Amino acid sequence: MKRQLTSLLFLLPVVLSAQGFTIAVHAPDHEGEHAVLYRYDDLFTLRTVRLDQGVVRSDTTLVLQGQVTGTTKALLMVGDLGAEFYLRNGAHYVLEFPPLPPGTARSINGTDRVDPIFHDLDRLDINALLTDLNERLDAFIAADLATDEVAGMQAVEVLHHNAAGQERQDSVTRPPTLFYTDRLSEARLDSFDLRLHRFYAGVDDPWFQRDLDLGLGGLRSGPQANDKALFERYLGDRRPDYDVPEFVGFFRTVFQDHLLTHPFRTDTRAFLRCVERAEVDSLKAMLMENDMLRGDDRMTELVLIDGLYQEYPGKVLDRKGDLEILERIATASAYPEHRKIAKNMLWDLTAMKPGATLPDLSLVDLDGVRIDPDTVFQGATCLVVTATWCTYCEAEVRALQQLDATYAGVLHHAVLMLDDDREAARAYAVSRNAEGWTWLMTEDPARVRDELRNRTIPAFYLLNDRILARSPAPWPSQGLGAIMHRMQVEAQDRDRIRFGTDAPPPPRRR
Repeated sequence: MKRQLTSLLFLLPVVLSAQGFTIAVHAPDHEGEHAVLYRYDDLFTLRTVRLDQGVVRSDTTLVLQGQVTGTTKALLMVGDLGAEFYLRNGAHYVLEFPPLPPGTARSINGTDRVDPIFHDLDRLDINALLTDLNERLDAFIAADLATDEVAGMQAVEVLHHNAAGQERQDSVTRPPTLFYTDRLSEARLDSFDLRLHRFYAGVDDPWFQRDLDLGLGGLRSGPQANDKALFERYLGDRRPDYDVPEFVGFFRTVFQDHLLTHPFRTDTRAFLRCVERAEVDSLKAMLMENDMLRGDDRMTELVLIDGLYQEYPGKVLDRKGDLEILERIATASAYPEHRKIAKNMLWDLTAMKPGATLPDLSLVDLDGVRIDPDTVFQGATCLVVTATWCTYCEAEVRALQQLDATYAGVLHHAVLMLDDDREAARAYAVSRNAEGWTWLMTEDPARVRDELRNRTIPAFYLLNDRILARSPAPWPSQGLGAIMHRMQVEAQDRDRIRFGTDAPPPPRRR
């Protein structure tokens, strides 16, 4: 991440927090947009927890405050743009939130990231240190790949072979070895390692020094690396560094596909049976047969839950047993970090999934009167999330109206407007003239989107009462009509009297 250190001329006087952190946000290109500051609850699932929020005004500086534990990775969302950085208590940041560069395509799913500009940032601040370190690591990788003689000779050999065989290959079908090196030069890496540690020797920050070590460890990994040697050098006999971002990447590199490589291949039937029955202790015992994990219960349990989390979308492991194991560790693990991580994994795998219950959303009607969700979501309901400022949403809402006219009475439609302007939302609802639809708003659009795990609009959800049936459901232009048609046919079949049933015959005409 590139951050510029400049003097600040625009900052208005603010009250600094003595106990926690303070961030003065200047975002002149985002007038009127909501700004929400989150922290990542853990670095394995990246589940966010809200710290503070506000609305950007061009004539004032938005001040966000809060408290964190240790070094915490944070995410600042302004509208649909996000900036990541690190927080510590006692830090006072002056941060400029830039717009996307001209000509950049704007995402509507909240995944766009921009580099925040810190003003008057101390050179030993953790954000300044990490920026400097990441730039040096990236520069080394680029220089090493550009000067790798092995890769160069490999490329020449492949080209000569192709010329001799009179073959012509394009960039899609060229051999995977062309211009490819799976490991950085070991000699240059050793030299770089030594020089980098000498350069940062004066930085008295254990968290940063650990991030530095693991960053270098990541450079040493690769398809032909010795995972056991890497483990012993960087992870062995150490407590997991749950809050160090480089730890998660390095840990997952060393233990990639570990569940399906070691215990699965050792005794496939026993392993699958233990997962299906959620036998945590038996699974740990199977994992500890590997030399790297022998006798280390904490690391073994972390490998287990992260492996189950990564493999959940696959078809090999029993999903019910997978979730039950995570549930047991979330409630009974001896390690509080694992209880939190497993709980977040369960949330990530089950929240807003079909069969789950719709969260208790904070809803109001177009007059600002609070609405009980249970009174809105009754029977078969289609929840529509949209906004007056969403240009593309208009086409989908009109398509939904056409479907509603064709399949009248099949679904009740509840439209949630993510607008701050109540008058604009009311005018929009009147202009649609959609009979029978329920129009809703919320006083906190960002929180509702967090609860719905929604990062793009329009969004559609099909519910039976408060239970999610399709989450998300297809858009009206991309398949929702087929679902409504099937529902109408099924409803008609239920009402139709069939031959051979116990239904009473129709009355005779006289």
